[in-house]
Amino acid sequence: MKFFAKGASLFFLFLTIFSSLSFCNYSDNAADEISEKVEASKKVEKSGTKKSKKEKVEIQNEDELPLPEEDSEIALFAIVKEHSEREEVLHWKEEFLKERRFKFMKDAVENYPEYRIFVRKSVREQGLPAELEYLPVIESGYNTKAVSRSGAKGMWQFMSNSVHPYLKLDEYTDERLDPWKSTAAGLSKLQDNYKMYGDWLLAIAAYNCGNGKMRAAIKKSGGETDFWKLAAGGYIPKQTADYIPELLAVAEICVAPQKFGVEILDFKEEFSSMQNEEDSYDFVTVKKPYLISSIASEIQIEENALKKLNPSFTKGFTPPATESTLRLPKGMRENFEAALENVQELEFPFKYKVVKGDSLWAISRRYGVTVKLLCDTNGIKENALLKINQILYIPSVNF
Repeated sequence: MKFFAKGASLFFLFLTIFSSLSFCNYSDNAADEISEKVEASKKVEKSGTKKSKKEKVEIQNEDELPLPEEDSEIALFAIVKEHSEREEVLHWKEEFLKERRFKFMKDAVENYPEYRIFVRKSVREQGLPAELEYLPVIESGYNTKAVSRSGAKGMWQFMSNSVHPYLKLDEYTDERLDPWKSTAAGLSKLQDNYKMYGDWLLAIAAYNCGNGKMRAAIKKSGGETDFWKLAAGGYIPKQTADYIPELLAVAEICVAPQKFGVEILDFKEEFSSMQNEEDSYDFVTVKKPYLISSIASEIQIEENALKKLNPSFTKGFTPPATESTLRLPKGMRENFEAALENVQELEFPFKYKVVKGDSLWAISRRYGVTVKLLCDTNGIKENALLKINQILYIPSVNF
C-alpha cells in the first residue's frame, strides 16, 4: 500500500526526529504535521480518491492515540477516535497548538482543577461521553463567572431563557453561576438533547445553537441527521459548525498531550481520591434572609470562601420567604446551627430605584446605613458605579 511504502529509511528518520522532541508549551512540529494532514485531506477530497476499508483501519491504527501507561482511559473517548482525522478536526487541532489558543486551553484545564475533576466525575458516573469534560473549555474556559456578549452566564453558559427546568433564576438567585448545580444542569440538558436526536454530535451541537435551530436545520435539509453534512451544507450556524470540531480537538490534545509534544496536567491522582459532592461538603437549609458576610463571621471562615461555595446568591444574602440551601465546608454543620442563633435576620423596609446623581455614599446617608452594609445587602463593591433605574435593597436601620 502507498501509505506504508515510504521505505525503511524514512521510517527511521521519523523516529529519530520524534525522539529528539522535548515537551514545551506548544509544539510547532505537531502543528506542522497536522497542517500537512489537513492539506492531504483536502487533496483527497478534491480528487475524489477513496481509501479502502482496509486502508482506513490501518491508517487509523498508525495514528491511534497512545494509551496512558496506567489504564486505557483514551478508550473512553470514542467520539474523538471516530472523527480524529476529519479535515475540520485536524484544522482545529492545528489552531489549538498555536500559542494564543494553546495558552487559553491549558489555563482552562489547569487553573480550575476542582471544577474540572467534578465534571469528569459526574460524566463518568452517569456513563456519558468522556469528551463532555472539555465542553466547559469551549463554553467558558471553565470560568464560573463568564458572561458572553449575548448574556449567557457561568461555566456552562446558560441563557436566561434556557434555564428552566434545570436551574433557578430569580431576583435573588442565579444558579448559572454555581459550578456544581450548573454542571448537573448542563449534563441533564445534554442528555435530554440526546434523547431527542439519538446522536451525540447533534445533541452537543444543539446545546450550542438551541433545539429550535437544530430542528429547523434538519427539516430544511430534508431530514439529514449527519452533523458533518448539516455543517457542510450551511444548515447550521458557523459557530455551531466549528463547535464540535473545536471540542474534539481540545479533548484529543488534553487526553493525549504526549502525542503533540506538549504538557497538560490531567489531575489523575486528584480525580481518583475525590469524593462526590454530598461527601465533600455539608449542606444546611435556611428559611430567612441572612447576609453571607454575617454567617461567615459567626462560623469563623473567610467571607470570600463562603461566597465561593455559594455563588448563586447574587445579592449577598439568602432569599427571603423561601427555603435556601447553603453549601459549607465539611464538618461545619453543627457549628453553623449553633452560630445561626446569633446571626440577625435581614429586614427590608423597601426597595430604592437609583436616579441620576445618586451615589452609594449619598444613599447610605439618606437611610442611615453604612456603605458596607448597603453593598453587602446588594452584592456589589463599595466602588461600584450605579446605573439609573437600578434597584437597591435598603436594609433595616436597626440591623
